[in-house]
Amino acid sequence: MRLADAPPPALRARRASAALVAAGALAAGALAALVTLPPRALAAQRFHLAAPSAPIEAVVRAGATVALEVRARGRPVVTVERLGLDVAGRLDPDRMPRVTDSTRRAVDSVLVPTIPVKRARIPERYRELRLAFGPRYALVVRAYDDGVAYRFETAFADSLVVRAERATFRFAPGDSAWAAIASCRRDADCWHTSWEENYRHVPLAALPADSMSFPPLLVETAGGAALLAESDLWDYPGLWLRPVRGRSAVEAAHAPYPLAERIGIGGGEFEQRLVTRRAPYIARVAGTRTFPWRAVLLADTPAALVENDLVWRLGRPEQLADASWVRPGKSTEEWITGRVQHGVDFVSGFNTATYRYIIDFAADFGLEYHMFDAGWSDDVDPTKLNPQIDLPALVAHADRRGVGVILWHSAYGLERNMDALLDRYRAWGVKGLMVDFMDRDDQPMVRFYERVARAAAERRLIVNFHGAFKGTGMERAYPNLLTREGVLGHEYDMWSDRVTPDHALTIPFVRMQAGPMDFEGGTMANGTRRSFRVVEERPMNQGTRAQQAAQYVVYESPLQYLAASASDYRAEPAFTRVLAAIPTVWDETRVLAGAVGDSLVVARRRGEEWWIGALTDWTPRTLALPLDFLGGGAWEALVVEDGANADRHAADHVIREQVAIDPAVALRVRLAPGGGFVARLRRR
Repeated sequence: MRLADAPPPALRARRASAALVAAGALAAGALAALVTLPPRALAAQRFHLAAPSAPIEAVVRAGATVALEVRARGRPVVTVERLGLDVAGRLDPDRMPRVTDSTRRAVDSVLVPTIPVKRARIPERYRELRLAFGPRYALVVRAYDDGVAYRFETAFADSLVVRAERATFRFAPGDSAWAAIASCRRDADCWHTSWEENYRHVPLAALPADSMSFPPLLVETAGGAALLAESDLWDYPGLWLRPVRGRSAVEAAHAPYPLAERIGIGGGEFEQRLVTRRAPYIARVAGTRTFPWRAVLLADTPAALVENDLVWRLGRPEQLADASWVRPGKSTEEWITGRVQHGVDFVSGFNTATYRYIIDFAADFGLEYHMFDAGWSDDVDPTKLNPQIDLPALVAHADRRGVGVILWHSAYGLERNMDALLDRYRAWGVKGLMVDFMDRDDQPMVRFYERVARAAAERRLIVNFHGAFKGTGMERAYPNLLTREGVLGHEYDMWSDRVTPDHALTIPFVRMQAGPMDFEGGTMANGTRRSFRVVEERPMNQGTRAQQAAQYVVYESPLQYLAASASDYRAEPAFTRVLAAIPTVWDETRVLAGAVGDSLVVARRRGEEWWIGALTDWTPRTLALPLDFLGGGAWEALVVEDGANADRHAADHVIREQVAIDPAVALRVRLAPGGGFVARLRRR
């Protein structure tokens, strides 16, 4: 994408106001004066910013401290208190200098993403306020029709050591949150996590006092819904949230800078870097730079937030001169099922015959990729190939059949010799990487993400991050970053009962608003609430087979996986062809109905086709869906829905049929407990 509204340039030195200079409060180059202004200079200043057309406002109050109030329809949604960077001897959020200059601008344009996740043309409309606190420090606030965002800018000649970034996000008493509370590992500090959690729905004031959660944080307010997120995260630690005891509020936190590491085992199996000692600061940064956006996405209902793409819009504009080679699509995934195949004349497992069989399945059903998960090489030294797998020959075979190969790596194994490895893969004809087990978002690890994305792009390789922090708009800068994990996905069905339909219906309202998420579903072993069992090499999902299909429409990810056995898919070719046909990128997205944790119906258009996906929790539902967005004319639909006995021990029972559609008549959809519905609509 090259048509982009560039972000403001790096903070420029600005002329101090004549009044302040005359008063002796600010001398050029005397930064200490910025934090020691006399009390009379610190009278609160108030600045108002309104969205272009929606009833959304931002109000900044600047005095000894700075606060930002976000309002919707005249009502306060959240007040961000004590804003500021804490830099020893230079910047103090509790002793803010007076605003010396304010500038405004308005933007009204259209962005055209290289990889359209929600839509092919994205309106970019906002009003911006920039407040300068002397020549070297500024706060930038934007008001959009669907949210408010702020960030800091600095312009120092030398580097900065940031001790903390302060912000307390105070909501109204009684507001409730959907929060992902991080679990602490036994072998590392609590800043290590895979960002794979179930969401808890609790009053904000009831969040456990000693807990830490990570954005996105969804807050249901008296007037609607607000989602707290971050974007444009570069060379800086990711945002975490701590509850404020006794208040309906959370405060910003960041992983301290790592000073020492050891090599440990992540996931009980793979080596990774674990921090053993951290600094009393969070980052060392260039003195002249912009800092990440903190965003509040706003909507009248949580369901309406599913259409919001503000995190992407706030991301850095595309960094690639040419991204026309980036190919979204679907891939096989063999690790979750242990590579077990049936109805074949070879012993399946880590061998060339198994992988050739899976690649041929991908080619026969039009899938764009096959991924070699862990086991194709030594985890620490990927140059040591598994002797039972003729990898170069399999890459060549896949290429002849039109299937691209993706190779799994541990982050530790890749970073030790990254450039040489990527050069080798490019020579072989490999098309992409999965990089796993980072499990951190401190400053050096955030740098690693960009290093991988950039180095892969230079070799025309796509990227999928696992063991990864939540999305922060990075895929706008690097469209070859097609997806990332950072979500409790289907793989947990191998060893737990945590991936419930309630969870499946929470993540699209919360985690998905941070960007594409790799859920790795599509299982063909389907269980009801009573029949679900944990079976490691043939993992079963909780819910119907139709729900698995609907997730490909509802969940956003330009790279999606069919994670069941190729043998299972071949045994059900009609159903499998529906899965293979569902697009992974979209020209338009509409939410037709939904409530967090209960149900969701999404309609998406690709070209002239519309697809509808519907999900429900364990509650059976019958929905009447309006189709007026189709316009006039006669339509027909290919429908995949729950069978008559899908609520019993036949969760895999689906009905597949062609039906005529009248856009003037609501579409009646019946969902079994844990059920789903998919329809492809075409003009007749």
